Amino acid sequence: MANKNAIQNIEIDNIDTDIDFEEVEGLLSKQLEDSFSNLELLENDRESIADPDSLGKIVLDEVWKQFGNQIGLDLTNETLIQKYDREHPEQYEDIADSVMQDKRYKDVNKAMKEKQQAGNLKDEYTGKILKRNENANLDHVVSRKELFDNQRRKQANLGVANLANKEENLKPTNESLNKSKGAKSNKEYIETRETREKSLIKQNERASRKVDESNMSAVDKRLQKEENDKRLNDKLAADDELMMRADKEARNAINKDIAINATKEVGKKAGKDALKAMAVSALFTLLKEIMNGLIRFLKAGSKSFNGFLSEMRESIKSFFSKILSFVKTGASTLIGTIISEIFGPIVSAFKKLASVIKQGVSSLIDAVNYLRDKKNKEKPFSIKVAQVGKIITVGLVGGSALFLGEVFEKFLLTVPGMQIEIPLMGSLANLIGLFLSSLVSGLVGAIVLNLIDKFIAKKIKEEKDQQIIDKKNGIMNLQQVQRFVAEKRVVALKENVMNEISENHALAKDIMQQSLNKIFDDNHASGSKNKNTITKNQSELLQMQKDLEGLL
Repeated sequence: MANKNAIQNIEIDNIDTDIDFEEVEGLLSKQLEDSFSNLELLENDRESIADPDSLGKIVLDEVWKQFGNQIGLDLTNETLIQKYDREHPEQYEDIADSVMQDKRYKDVNKAMKEKQQAGNLKDEYTGKILKRNENANLDHVVSRKELFDNQRRKQANLGVANLANKEENLKPTNESLNKSKGAKSNKEYIETRETREKSLIKQNERASRKVDESNMSAVDKRLQKEENDKRLNDKLAADDELMMRADKEARNAINKDIAINATKEVGKKAGKDALKAMAVSALFTLLKEIMNGLIRFLKAGSKSFNGFLSEMRESIKSFFSKILSFVKTGASTLIGTIISEIFGPIVSAFKKLASVIKQGVSSLIDAVNYLRDKKNKEKPFSIKVAQVGKIITVGLVGGSALFLGEVFEKFLLTVPGMQIEIPLMGSLANLIGLFLSSLVSGLVGAIVLNLIDKFIAKKIKEEKDQQIIDKKNGIMNLQQVQRFVAEKRVVALKENVMNEISENHALAKDIMQQSLNKIFDDNHASGSKNKNTITKNQSELLQMQKDLEGLL
């Protein structure tokens, strides 16, 4: 690491002699090797960026995809409320009397009369005991009309009688108060109490004046006035607290039944819709893979039964490799169904809105999954936007195809023979309308997707080109540093050799000086002794000369 840092701090005019240039050169060589390897990978990646498929292929794929998608959405488009209205086309007037004829209502009404005859029947709205000779009515706290119009009841697949005749919703009260309340809810009746009571009092006064002006006898007038006053007092005797308590009890019981049954119905529908969507997606994918296999077989140079079986095996293998996508289709449909049923009363007002919601949910899930994918986090923002744009385009194309299909269907229904019903698929006009809408939307979608694909491919290539340029610049810089280090290594080696030569020369000079001194110091010795000494000194000088040659 120290040497790696030293590479970045080398100065041409000032070399640090402590640097291990050999190790530095080895490190640079390894870095260059890695850089060339990375450069090769980048160039291979760039070459692998294929241009978008031809427009014709994209059109065929998109039309096929849209056709399968439209059939899947069409099979799951109907909401629970729309289904109930289709299966129960009756109007309120058709079922109002049947609620009163329901066995549960008759049983409770019979028990009420028996209780009145026993003298212990209490008016649930006034708190008074209803006398035997009074006209007692069994009131639907939550009116039949309100329950008939309740969209959540339809979603729960519950009949009006099932809820209207619940024990908690049937309360005995006097006839005058029941008729005055009519189809209004208890809350509405109480909120308008002050205005209504003033009106009732004025009506009673007018009725009394008419009685006085009539030709009836005095006794009849008195009895008629007493009867009118009794009716008025029965209406005025309504207790707000008792009425709201009865209303709360009834609504709690009714809403509980609706919530339980609606949850069950939504769950069953969501599951069925998911299975339908998965089945349609799987079927169209299988057909597409088989068709591709047949095309490959027909294009092959040599044809044989084994070749045909091989292509079919490849098609089946490719089909099973896409099972996860079918599960994802089912999951998005399941979520879409639940969301559309949550907003059921609004969604049911529009024929194709449920399918639009499912298409939107599917696109949203795809976009979120793409952005959350770790492989896409490092991609440029422009590419992310383009990819999300593709997903949104598919969603918009699918949504527009729904409405376009409805337009084609309405037109085709005017053509004789187009009204023929096909099991599980709807009318012939509906099926042809789906195909035509898929064809048009697929063509438009394919053109847009092709343009987006070209934009993405261009952006990715530009990014790879910039990475390649940066990598090549880095390699050039490393090569310059490597050459610089090699030059400095030669300079340092040369200086080291020169220093060693100088040291060897100095050492030789010292040795020669010591030998000469020894010769001159011993020249006064005797002849024979001097002779032996000179001979010995000559031998030593020869040896020194050899040693010096060895050093040099």
